[in-house]
Amino acid sequence: MHVYALMVAAAAVVVPAIADSSTYQGPVINTTSTTSSSSQTVPSSGSSSSPLPTVELDYTTVQAVGGNATIGYFKYQNIRFAKAPTGDLRFSAPEWPDIETAINTGNLAEADVSCKTSEDCLYLDVWAPADAAGRNLPVMVWTYGGGFTGGSKSGVTPEGLFDLSTDFVYVAYNYRVGIAGLANGPTYQHEGGVANLCVWDSQHAFEWVQKYISNFGGNPNDVTAVGFSAGGSQVMFQMTRFGGRAPQLFHKAYIMSPGYVPGAGHHHAEQFWQNVSSSLGCNGGHLDCMREISYDALVNASNTIVDNYTYQMQPRVDGFIIPDTYEANLYQGHFNFSGPCVISHALHEANSRAYSGVNTQEDVSTYVRIFFPGISDDAVETLLELYPEEDYESAGLRFADMK
Repeated sequence: MHVYALMVAAAAVVVPAIADSSTYQGPVINTTSTTSSSSQTVPSSGSSSSPLPTVELDYTTVQAVGGNATIGYFKYQNIRFAKAPTGDLRFSAPEWPDIETAINTGNLAEADVSCKTSEDCLYLDVWAPADAAGRNLPVMVWTYGGGFTGGSKSGVTPEGLFDLSTDFVYVAYNYRVGIAGLANGPTYQHEGGVANLCVWDSQHAFEWVQKYISNFGGNPNDVTAVGFSAGGSQVMFQMTRFGGRAPQLFHKAYIMSPGYVPGAGHHHAEQFWQNVSSSLGCNGGHLDCMREISYDALVNASNTIVDNYTYQMQPRVDGFIIPDTYEANLYQGHFNFSGPCVISHALHEANSRAYSGVNTQEDVSTYVRIFFPGISDDAVETLLELYPEEDYESAGLRFADMK
């Protein structure tokens, strides 16, 4: 429920900010069946018999999969914003997709495709008003949470927001999670692996919005980034990527509970990579070998290592796209963002992320070590003293405050 409340609050920021459209020429939107694109009129929002519209991009044509004729919006599903990160592109930065000759009717993947279970997952969805042509609408870009190990673009959808207003365009995108999006370490990078791919994927999605959202009636100069938990961290990383030496890709931000743990260092990432690769027969972490392993085997091996060694999946400082933690970058002025920003917090969210839950006081120190790998015994004792047991109704609330 708190995630939807975040989106409603963010919509209150996005929707009133409709920019002047006097210089905008309108999106390329056609009404069409899957066999024709000759008509140039946009279907009426009240006509249930109108054909589903298509939108032409320079590499594909996408057709809406449905919408709501009464409220007046359409959903464009599973638009590929990067090449499939498979084969030689596994552990590589996202690349622009190839030209698609067939109309994309949203069936390139399951509607709820997730990078947790599918390697070919770099898709986004666009929801746009039926009368978007020429309106130059503000844009909301949603980045989901999930501890950098799960989540998907379809986990939260904007139907309720469109009940309130159809004066904006909504985008949600997938990014790589788990080992596919967070592999890191000296050996991995020395062999050509790109660190922090989840952050690269997020950047690429925002670049796609800048390049193509006007085709859907959106204004690329009025984009609000909205993120929850790991998604909030993604927004923070976009503000501070490359130490602020990269173009600003959005203009407002609404962030809730950015979920980044800054303490787990590079040596943990190296050991994790070595452990996973060795368990798969790729001794020494050879990247070519790791690219040949099936995705299911890769994910299963990674999950086993995480469970056995309490490894924390998270982006790590790599000296490049993440030159320092975003806290340090913000403090030092190493960011490129000049718009309004709201940062909020979900009370006790940490307890909901504590695997099977923190149920006893003994669990508290156990889960502190899980969430903060490498923490010293002295530091754990200090935390226990700073957050005394008698101040909390439950162990879970105590741990949530600590985290």
